[in-house]
Amino acid sequence: MVCVGSKTIKRKKLKPSSSDTGDEEDTSKRRGRKKGKDKKPREGHSRLPEGSSSKKRQNRKIKEKNLGKRPHDRVKNDPSEGSSKSGNGKNLKSSKNFEPSKPVQSILRKRVDPETAKYFSEIANLFESNAIDLEDRATICGNALEETRGKELELATDIVISRTLQNLLEGCELDQLCGFLHNCAEVFATIAMDKFGSHVIETALRSLAKHQDERSYCYIEETLHLMCQVVAADAANVMQSRYGSHVLRSLLCLCKGVPLDSLEEYHTTKPSAVLSERLNPAKSVDKNPGRLENGFIDTFKFLVRETLNHAKDEISALRADKYSSFVLQTALKLSVGNDQELIHAISILLGGHEENVSQEKLIDSERKQEIMVLLGDPASSHLLEVIIEVAPETLYAELLTEVFKGSLFEISSHPYGNFVVQALIASARTSDHINLISEELCPKLKELLELGKPGVVASILAACQRLQVNGRECCEALAAAVNSDPESPSHVVSHILFLESYFRDKADWEWPPSGKMNVLGCLMLQTIFKYPNQYIRPYIASITSMDDAHIFQTAKDAGGSRVLEAFLSSAASTKLKLKVIAKLRGHYGELALNPSSSFTIEKCFSASNVSLKETMAEELVAVQAELSKTKHGPYILKKLDIDGFARRPEQWKKSQSSKEAAYREFQATFGSKNEHGSNEQPPESSQKSSNRRKRKEKASDDTDHGDNLANEYQETEICKRNCW
Repeated sequence: MVCVGSKTIKRKKLKPSSSDTGDEEDTSKRRGRKKGKDKKPREGHSRLPEGSSSKKRQNRKIKEKNLGKRPHDRVKNDPSEGSSKSGNGKNLKSSKNFEPSKPVQSILRKRVDPETAKYFSEIANLFESNAIDLEDRATICGNALEETRGKELELATDIVISRTLQNLLEGCELDQLCGFLHNCAEVFATIAMDKFGSHVIETALRSLAKHQDERSYCYIEETLHLMCQVVAADAANVMQSRYGSHVLRSLLCLCKGVPLDSLEEYHTTKPSAVLSERLNPAKSVDKNPGRLENGFIDTFKFLVRETLNHAKDEISALRADKYSSFVLQTALKLSVGNDQELIHAISILLGGHEENVSQEKLIDSERKQEIMVLLGDPASSHLLEVIIEVAPETLYAELLTEVFKGSLFEISSHPYGNFVVQALIASARTSDHINLISEELCPKLKELLELGKPGVVASILAACQRLQVNGRECCEALAAAVNSDPESPSHVVSHILFLESYFRDKADWEWPPSGKMNVLGCLMLQTIFKYPNQYIRPYIASITSMDDAHIFQTAKDAGGSRVLEAFLSSAASTKLKLKVIAKLRGHYGELALNPSSSFTIEKCFSASNVSLKETMAEELVAVQAELSKTKHGPYILKKLDIDGFARRPEQWKKSQSSKEAAYREFQATFGSKNEHGSNEQPPESSQKSSNRRKRKEKASDDTDHGDNLANEYQETEICKRNCW
């Protein structure tokens, strides 16, 4: 005990020097250590010193009076602490008259007095030694929280005691939790902007969510409303703080009703998720927030409106600040579904005022200039992307026609603006929208690729395919952009697969013997092969004319394998598909051993005739032992029935022939959506996404190469974006 106490005091002396640089340190390490540390006493069995169990039962009443001290003789006889005082209810009632204070100025952390530090050190030791029964935990936590009254700021911002406070807030009852938040209302914003205090506040917010039920709804809403008042009063400072920004986003999510397990989605956005949403038609349509639980909608609206109202005089600086931009983006995303609130928020973010909201036209020359300013900064351009994505259809149409029309190519050429254009294209609601965009950008596809903006091109292809507009024009424009000889399209696919290297040296370009294929080029081709057959003949001719070695190299590449899968699922004729599959003869076993190309082998098998299926099975039998040792191997061996082929090949062939005959009969009776026919069975074609998901669950993490592709591209683009 003495050793631990002395260690605590020693670390405490270092606190003033560390506070100066606290905002620059990474919080993820501390957050990770805390999470791991809390799990042990929560999940493990309580282990008390010998003889303490009986004493705890005898001294429970004494313990409740001693404010959470150890239930051992040493603590029981310690007269240094007074009895607990109730009064949370009175404080909560009086808080209704709380008036938001003036903007809180950052202050130095106060030193915790030795007696208080010793007390909380003993509480910390109780948690670390698992010396608290579950039935006594809430009482001890509540009593200990009473000792924080009037000292909330210095305790919550202390590097050591803040951890103990988090444990107390997780284990206390709702009354004590709300009492703590009410007591620290005047310094709430200051605590939220502190490196250590921010974790205390977020722990309290998570605990509030866990306590939420019908009986406590009004009680929690009152507490949240008070917190929102305090934060909104100092919105500019809180939003621009690295730690305050995180707290404010958590507060927004809690008020909206975002489940606890989904909070991280609003703190970190995966690059792969952004790219996937823009290129995936299914995800592009649904921009509503995920599943929401019982939120506090009125409190959420109050927080967003008051935050913007208090910060509107500094909105230009807030839009360009990294951390405040995160808050504004979160507020917009959570407001989806309420067009009135969205228009109000967007109007203020674009420099407008309350009176502009009632006007039929929100975008005037002044607002247009404001939007152009947003394009010149990484943080504000990210915010503009979200504004476009969540804007109601009327506002989106106004942005498109009044701001971007006539300047799309110029903005697409900008290092930040091209991401905004990608968001604009992906968010197109109607065929008229995409018509306007494609008419302006399709003739410029070659220039965009030469400028290194393939993301814009990929977004156009995906949007035209989703809305079934201008597909032929886009496909022809892309083919012309990557092929100097329109009469000989044999190199179209090759040039797109190695898009970057091709445009780096078009005159002397040759198929590289090694190296990764271009991520965006592969994603473009996957979209291309979703178009009708009559639009993509140059691409089909190109891929079927590729050398055997090039087809094999494509199948081995993480992105190239997805291109082959897209081709085998396309409207191309069965004859042409079999021609490509046959070029992989002799490599089926090697490809099956690779996690990503094993998907291609499965797709090849589904699209093959009985003869090619038999060849594949023979090659997989040769590597069966090695393949069975991989994570994905057992699944593909079972799916292709390789064991059945090895034991009874003739019966296996009869089974495959029977399946093929049944499918031909099905096509003859009901017809086929594929005008050229296909050997793929309808269930695999219609349930492609769900089947792929099931395979990924059974295979290794490496098989999720689609997200890896998107992630790799987006991370590369972010690096480029930050270098400007």
